[in-house]
Amino acid sequence: MSEENGYFEPQAHQVEPGEMRAFGVPICSRHARANELCEMLRFVQDVATQGAAAHLKQVLFDSDSGVCHIDVDESAPLYGRVEHQVQKAARKHLSRFTLCGDNELGETLASTMVSQPTPDDWQDPVESLEGASQPSTTDDEPQAACHHPSA
Repeated sequence: MSEENGYFEPQAHQVEPGEMRAFGVPICSRHARANELCEMLRFVQDVATQGAAAHLKQVLFDSDSGVCHIDVDESAPLYGRVEHQVQKAARKHLSRFTLCGDNELGETLASTMVSQPTPDDWQDPVESLEGASQPSTTDDEPQAACHHPSA
């Protein structure tokens, strides 16, 4: 397939519409990317098959960061078996995702990761930090309605 049409440019929209409702759950790909919508549709279908779609408020794929954000409905928080089912479906179908404040890699992406360097390959920490920029942090990330038992 030719790339002349620009569909594979970073900001190009591949699918119209880039947002829809599937199994009662709004899903959205920031840049209407086909692969992101496919991942979200498979995820939401799996969750709906297990009867847990009512626990999802929305599923948003941030095309720029490559992370899918799963927002949980505060009126139907995740807990126990339901939380496990949603997390299992996310790991199975989504490449990278956030759920209940946790950032995770899906099975597909995790299996393709290259191994980490051994200590013999490590660089001097001072050399590694020179010229490195610090990641920005934001306090306005959405909080999920997940049950986390008190420690």
